[in-house]
Amino acid sequence: MMANKINLARQAIMDSSYLVCLQGHNTSMDCGCMDYRDSNVVYDIEEKYGYSSEEMFHASFYNTRPEQFFKYYKQEILEHTGSPGDGPHALAELEKQGILKCVVTREIFSLARRGGCKNVVELHGSVFSNMCSHCRKEYPLEYVKKAKGVPLCEECHRPIRPQVCLVGEQVDNARVTEAAEEIEKADVLLLLDCSMNQKLVTTHLKYFEGNKVILINPAEHFTDTRADIVIHGKVSEILPKIVYGEREDDEK
Repeated sequence: MMANKINLARQAIMDSSYLVCLQGHNTSMDCGCMDYRDSNVVYDIEEKYGYSSEEMFHASFYNTRPEQFFKYYKQEILEHTGSPGDGPHALAELEKQGILKCVVTREIFSLARRGGCKNVVELHGSVFSNMCSHCRKEYPLEYVKKAKGVPLCEECHRPIRPQVCLVGEQVDNARVTEAAEEIEKADVLLLLDCSMNQKLVTTHLKYFEGNKVILINPAEHFTDTRADIVIHGKVSEILPKIVYGEREDDEK
């Protein structure tokens, strides 16, 4: 049954003329990144800092308690940026073959880009992008990590702002528009590490006018029936089988 679904997904992807991928935030956790929404670390974070992750990753916390914000941000978020796994690398291979046209994602660790994809719409920005809030000078992630306390601009000594969408902030309209335009052009939509009822999907599915939706997600959900092809399993295991074929079988 699984093999049949993988074959169906492979055929739909390889036959597509404009494949667009929606990559869910669960990819972050699968690749070893920190997710402030992770229920498994809620208690430990509150014990350590006296606030929840959601409180500290909020725009108002950044504005009113910058020292505490950056203590949490550097120790928890920037120390767990993970590395692109087999899923992002498989996406890069699809792009290299000219099949995948765009990745739209809400994760903030640039996993698709770091995996090799070029055309990526990072709706919530990236921890790898940092900018002075005053003069707009850009700084790498390492500069923020190594700074004592609040990282300050070398030029004007104003705080450096991570270019990520914090809790309580609106997503950049230009990115939303770009994502919508890409999805409108798609004939096949590939959904990874998300369910059909998650915001990433519900916000953008209305722009899709293609003929096939492929969903790959570890957890089952009652909305799965809205997709044309559904495969339950880890993206890091399933997607490479779709892109490269059953390597295990080839080696035997």
